Amino acid sequence: MMLKGMIENFALILESCKREIKMILKDSAIVITYLVCVLLVAFVYSYVYSKEVITELPVAIVNQDQSKMSHQIDRMLDATPQLHVAMRTASMDLAQEAFYQEKIKGIIVIPEHFARDLQKGIVPTIGAYCDASYMLYYKQTLGAVMLTAGTLGGQVEVNKMMASGMPMKQASASRRPFDVTAKPLFNINGGYATFLMPAVFLIAIQTLQLNGMGILAGTLRERKRFSATFAYATGRFSNFFLTIGRSLAYLMLSMLMMLIVLGFVMHVFTFPQRGHIGEVVLFLIPFLLSVTFLGMTLANVFKHREDSIMTITLFSIPTLLMTGLSWPTTAFPTAIKVVSFFVPSTIGTKGFVALTQFGASLHDISDLFSQMWLLCLFYFMLAVWTNWRLRNMERIPQE
Repeated sequence: MMLKGMIENFALILESCKREIKMILKDSAIVITYLVCVLLVAFVYSYVYSKEVITELPVAIVNQDQSKMSHQIDRMLDATPQLHVAMRTASMDLAQEAFYQEKIKGIIVIPEHFARDLQKGIVPTIGAYCDASYMLYYKQTLGAVMLTAGTLGGQVEVNKMMASGMPMKQASASRRPFDVTAKPLFNINGGYATFLMPAVFLIAIQTLQLNGMGILAGTLRERKRFSATFAYATGRFSNFFLTIGRSLAYLMLSMLMMLIVLGFVMHVFTFPQRGHIGEVVLFLIPFLLSVTFLGMTLANVFKHREDSIMTITLFSIPTLLMTGLSWPTTAFPTAIKVVSFFVPSTIGTKGFVALTQFGASLHDISDLFSQMWLLCLFYFMLAVWTNWRLRNMERIPQE
């Protein structure tokens, strides 16, 4: 009897998985929302950000000094990889007009008497007007100006020391007593895509899978077909095995898309993939199952097809913020930290980035791996209860 029960339960899992996949593929809205859009986001976003670093940012130089030194500053700024001097003028008004017309992204002002003040020992000022509404523009412009000013300042100091009779080698050593070697870890080029895309991949699969599951649940509830659709699941623990079977369908489809991302998208766009692919897949299993069980649980609130699109879209931005992508999680209020724990992508992103970008092993992130499974178990219990509840809400007419 025990063997027969095990076979029946295994058959129920396989049947649930097969029927769930059929329902997904029969609904064009789910196919587009869940399957097509995930891959579309992965490719399109990766392509958009594939340049990684902003270079040759157009700026204007307002040279009010017109000295040899000011022209040297002009040439040095133009030689930096960050900036391209697109406009040279002595009028601040003309530069401002070009800025408001978005022809340039920053203005650098070399004031009058710059060279003369420098020769007298007066510290002159270079004005850098950066577009701080776009932090990447601000960073590139200010970084190039600081680098140029520092280099020029070093040259001036060394020349003064040499003029007083100090040998060039000693003057250079006095100006720079030690060298600083900067070695960016993991994101070697400081690329924006390398920083952003690994998190986006997980946010996309989570958001779009939940949308797809919400459309399916809303359709079944709207047509009052939830109970009838899963009427084949009978027995004492039918809801338990039904939940497992349904989740396998989403696990296989989502894992297939993530493997395409890992093996193809990240390779084509040269995003680092330093982790062992087997360990990455093992970590993705509880993450994708957590998303799946969360999607089943949310069926309690999705009574119509459109409900999921409005609800999930509304919470997609907060979900992104909770990953710590735009603001460190250590600076979050305690209440937000607690809420963020129940969003699979919060833990999932940390673990995925650690494995793929930092080259960590599952042993190194065992705490995140354990938390991911705990969250998976929590939502699994809610998903079993949800399937039981919704099936019992609709009574199948007796023959």
